[in-house]
Amino acid sequence: MIKNHLDRKKLIADFFAEHETNPPIISPEDFFLIKKNGILDAEIVSELQSSVETFLDNGCFVIINDENVNARAMEKDGIPIIALYAGTIQKVLCDACIMMLSDEILPDVGDMEACYHNINIDEYGMQIKDENNPVVSVGISRDYTREALGYMIASLAIHFIVYHEIGHHKLGHIKKMKEKYGLFYQEAYQESLHTVTSEEYVEERKWMELKADSYAANLIVEKMDSLMKPWGEYLDIDFGYSEMFQLLIPALVIIKENLPGDICSIKEFENNFYFPNIIRISLTAMLVVRKPHIKEILWNDILVMFRENEEFRKQFEEDTGTVVFDESLQMNEIVYESYLGLMIGKTEQIYTGIFTGNRSLTMFQTDLKAIYWFRYLYK
Repeated sequence: MIKNHLDRKKLIADFFAEHETNPPIISPEDFFLIKKNGILDAEIVSELQSSVETFLDNGCFVIINDENVNARAMEKDGIPIIALYAGTIQKVLCDACIMMLSDEILPDVGDMEACYHNINIDEYGMQIKDENNPVVSVGISRDYTREALGYMIASLAIHFIVYHEIGHHKLGHIKKMKEKYGLFYQEAYQESLHTVTSEEYVEERKWMELKADSYAANLIVEKMDSLMKPWGEYLDIDFGYSEMFQLLIPALVIIKENLPGDICSIKEFENNFYFPNIIRISLTAMLVVRKPHIKEILWNDILVMFRENEEFRKQFEEDTGTVVFDESLQMNEIVYESYLGLMIGKTEQIYTGIFTGNRSLTMFQTDLKAIYWFRYLYK
């Protein structure tokens, strides 16, 4: 069992040395400002190693300083390895906390006077005292609750990324890449630079990614179940699936924006290892909300919202082209998934407005159409 930092450092160094790179290993204690918020700090990230060891016998989890990857699943001497890039943690955490500065995200939660309607990304960023020190410390929001929610969103995102890599191991993808194609599992763009990719290989990789997403979706539900009580106590509010889902959507949008380059044409789709990112995160969200115990709660909450807020219902029907209630005043099944699509589309629109300055409806409408098309095609 790879127990200590030195053993993990040697294992990773040996692995990357075989592939002409040797990124330094960063311990969580050296990477995070020691802030015992119990949400996303050195102790919580260290627990990811325990998760990896639980799901992968003799598994090894490390934080590496390699800007070429978000996360990587690989194997060395029979030991399954998951490496997470330090910059991914920084970017996800920074994005989540900056999003919580927007009065468009989770309105009326916390002190809205600490929020802004228009945010210029150049005015905000990760608060790092020493550029040569990788320590992460975020103190952007002036409101305790909204800052904590930013950490919660980032925590869900980081756990999902790691769970995705666990899925590659558990589903046998790493072994198959080595035995069938003579490859170690790494970022798709690197593979495309060094290998001749057959149509069979591209299709196989594409479905591997979807299956790893599906595996991660199941684990994130278990994680949500375990987090609802402590997070509710931390914020002193009732915390259930509806609240968790409102945090999961921005977490998935942040993940989407940090995935490899998106697909914009049929040719790219056919030659890429991935489905379009908006499709990937939409499928993940749908897998979560279709869990019977989650659907029961969310369905009722959405139903009550539409019945009590006629203005919102009319706006929803206009935005999605759906009718909420049938002739017997029951909510249509399609409304449930359309509400999900609208949440993802609007959250992404807010994200792009903050980080690229693009508040155009074009991307929002295009992504909604992509979500609906894929839902009907593969339902």
